[in-house]
Amino acid sequence: MKKSVMVLILMVSMGMLFAAGDKETKKLELSVSTGGMSATSPAGQGMAQFAQKVEEYSKGTMSVKVFYDTTLGSPSSMVSGMQQGTVDFGVCGDAYYSSLTPEIQVFELPYMFDSIEEARAAVAGPAGKAIGDKLEKKGIHALTFWEIGFRQLTNSKRPVSSPADLKGLKLRTLPATFQVKAWESAGAIPVPMDISELYSSLQQGVVDGQENPLSEIYNQRFHEVQKYLSMTSHVYTPMLFSAGGTTWNKLTEEQKEIITRAAKEAQAIVYSVNDRENINYLQKIKDAGVQVIENPDKQAFKSLMSGSKALYTSQYGDEMLVLLNK
Repeated sequence: MKKSVMVLILMVSMGMLFAAGDKETKKLELSVSTGGMSATSPAGQGMAQFAQKVEEYSKGTMSVKVFYDTTLGSPSSMVSGMQQGTVDFGVCGDAYYSSLTPEIQVFELPYMFDSIEEARAAVAGPAGKAIGDKLEKKGIHALTFWEIGFRQLTNSKRPVSSPADLKGLKLRTLPATFQVKAWESAGAIPVPMDISELYSSLQQGVVDGQENPLSEIYNQRFHEVQKYLSMTSHVYTPMLFSAGGTTWNKLTEEQKEIITRAAKEAQAIVYSVNDRENINYLQKIKDAGVQVIENPDKQAFKSLMSGSKALYTSQYGDEMLVLLNK
């Protein structure tokens, strides 16, 4: 009888040990969306790096499944999903966060930055931190800013060298108040829509043109349905890589450190790919038969679009602009 009891106790103890071991070694599986970006885009390559580094730094206790293109829905639905806890992590153009923190649109006011170095320093500085603090209160934990880059203009109707050439053009813009205002002021007819609808809208003539960085123009194949590209460099678009607040609050401090480190290292990949590939993207677009206007009248665009800054400050004050100048 005593022997049977001892065997039973030993079996129970071993079962508890294995159960505990399973719990300790169970991999934490996380989902991350590229917010409509393809696997070959700079953001897509950065996200692959992020997933790899999380697995490496956590010694296999954490894994990240990356969803490219619009597999998890549009960028707008991705941001909502992070808020609601159905998407763990995501990255997309900062305009898609504007419904939660409209002040974020300061980065995308027309002709705010004269160089890529100036733009990257700005989002990494006090203004970027202030935006992160505001989003934290809305259930989104900002990790780091990546980028889509400087935006260029394409259309299917005619070469655009100056604002006068925009008259009557239906132009898809970001769903952001100040983007719409800027293009209205320049003479276009703005049509806000998600990027998930854009290719078919261009193909079917719902809109005549759009504006995006070269990486997106090429990787989203917009050059297939557009005849003209104008190198306006009118707006710099950061991408904000974030965690849903529910997910973030469940992580241990060590896990948070791993995520933050991996996100920052992936940022370097995104920047490097953008720097390297923009020349290649432009050549590929030219090779596809698109006519490129390399030196449009940027000063004319800047003058007409300047009213966006006054509209911004009238609604949100000058706090963010002051921070950008620090």
